[in-house]
Amino acid sequence: MADLLNTEFSAVTFIDDILHAALVQKASDIHVESTHQGINVRFRIDGILSHVQQITHADAYHVIARLKVLANLDVSERRLAQDGKFTFLAPHAAVDLRVATFPSLYGEHVVVRILDRCYDNFNSEKLGFFADMNQQFLKLINQSHGLVLVTGPTGAGKTTTLYSALSVINNHERHIITLEEPIEYSFEGITQAQIRPEIGFTFATALRSVLRQDPDIILVGEIRDYETAEIAVQAALTGHLVLSTLHTTDSPSAIIRLIDMGVRSFLINATVTGVLAQRLVRTLCTNCRYQTNTPQEYQAIAKRYDIALTFMYVAQGCAQCNNTGFRGRIGIFELLVLTHELKELITRRPSYTQLHDAAVKAGMRTLMHDGLLKVAQGLTSINELARVLG
Repeated sequence: MADLLNTEFSAVTFIDDILHAALVQKASDIHVESTHQGINVRFRIDGILSHVQQITHADAYHVIARLKVLANLDVSERRLAQDGKFTFLAPHAAVDLRVATFPSLYGEHVVVRILDRCYDNFNSEKLGFFADMNQQFLKLINQSHGLVLVTGPTGAGKTTTLYSALSVINNHERHIITLEEPIEYSFEGITQAQIRPEIGFTFATALRSVLRQDPDIILVGEIRDYETAEIAVQAALTGHLVLSTLHTTDSPSAIIRLIDMGVRSFLINATVTGVLAQRLVRTLCTNCRYQTNTPQEYQAIAKRYDIALTFMYVAQGCAQCNNTGFRGRIGIFELLVLTHELKELITRRPSYTQLHDAAVKAGMRTLMHDGLLKVAQGLTSINELARVLG
């Protein structure tokens, strides 16, 4: 990237240039990191951090102070973490930015999250669903009641998937309320509430109040404990559609987690209709990708899933993808739909292996299976799939 500094340093100009560059490169986050040598600026693009610029500590003080002013934070407070937000007026659109500061050994670390206002992105087909799974997912979120869970680690795209679901089912005939921490995107026609644990407004307490607001659909940002899980289950049991997330590695693990939390198996069977696990993989640059022979060991892995992977795509890198070989990301998914047979198994408190094997037998396509299908289509590489799934 070209030098972003002017001969006479200006924090205002520097931040404007950094933000413009981040938007052009479609970065999701900007990191301003204090080190013993100075300040490093890095962009997270398609989930990977890349170095952009280094500036001196003297200049960094003005940059961080400027970011704090924009985000309405306390400029003088450098010992405590702070959170704020502001709107940046880019040439073609207004962009919402969330700023989080954190005290570190050599100074403050600042992360700026770029929040895309383009709600057209919230489309289940664009997220990477194959047609059959897309239809199954749409059927789940269009039910009048039940509990639908989305699982995966931080950064797996769970929030985007949930917002995609809301954009599909949001209409004037339904009252939708969300409980979020934080609220990343605003929607017309939806009541959105910010969770504030510091004043006692937790997911559990907020969910109790929501039930008195006559909702049809409730989105709970995350189920973290038994209390929230129990109320969410009761809400689904009394005729509400509840959407939420859990931090588990795959779909069967979400059921095991609910059981471990103390939710009774008959309540799980009565309310949980489906669990979607997901990850994000980088998509190959279509400008520089090329076809090559698949190594025998990878062909053998694909064969286990009845996938013929004689050829696969790799990318050498070009100007259009900043020589990374990748442009953008796409989801890989695993959708567990609770059948009568699986519900009967859950009543017997199965092990993870028993539930996983039964789910696959019932038709669940695993994350690896879904990812290999996308490798076969040239959407991503086998190495990228291995990086994400381990």
